[in-house]
Amino acid sequence: MLHLSLRSLLKPTELYIKKNPVRFKKYGRAIIPHKKPRWIPPARSKMFVEPPVCLIPEAELIHEESLHEEYNRRMNALVKYLDEDYQKFSDTGEAGRIEAELEQQQHIKLVQENEEENNRIAQLRIKRLQSEKEETISRIKSELSEFEQAEKERLEAADKLVRKEAEAIAKRIHPEKLEEAILEALDNPVDHEFAVDLEGHIYRGRETKSLKVPEERREKLEKPKEEEKILLDLKN
Repeated sequence: MLHLSLRSLLKPTELYIKKNPVRFKKYGRAIIPHKKPRWIPPARSKMFVEPPVCLIPEAELIHEESLHEEYNRRMNALVKYLDEDYQKFSDTGEAGRIEAELEQQQHIKLVQENEEENNRIAQLRIKRLQSEKEETISRIKSELSEFEQAEKERLEAADKLVRKEAEAIAKRIHPEKLEEAILEALDNPVDHEFAVDLEGHIYRGRETKSLKVPEERREKLEKPKEEEKILLDLKN
């Protein structure tokens, strides 16, 4: 009985099938991952194989271990230093928090200064608008007074022109006196020819010699200022 149990234990195929059931996957068969049980002895190919022997001297191993410890100690110190530096000077660290508070205080101060400057400019704008309003009112009053004076002068000039034209119309030739006026014009012929020099003197008559007319008797040609002013005002 014991012999059969030992034989069954030494058969790898039976143990493989019993301890490693087969499962199916998407493509083909799959075997559940397994390890050799602890009561199974080592394989015959590995039964008398000695473990590898370290040929490095013990002093060298101790020195290497000390170097590893020193390396780990220095690296841990460096990592800790960098972490403290990051916590101190990063955006989320102490320095970042202090800097953020200073920036917030500076922002609040600038906002207050901006509001004060806006209020000052608003007061200056109110004063400027008030002064401009007063200047505009005074300018409009002066323009109205000047316009009234100019209109008065224009009406006076127009009245003079109307009176002058009325007098000229009164001197017109009536139809019943037309023959008499023709006879008088034939008896007293009038020479309408004239000449004007560069200085604006007018010399009437076809037979008049400009060089023989004395300076005190020379007639100066004048522009009709009142009539032109009235016409311009009427156009405007």
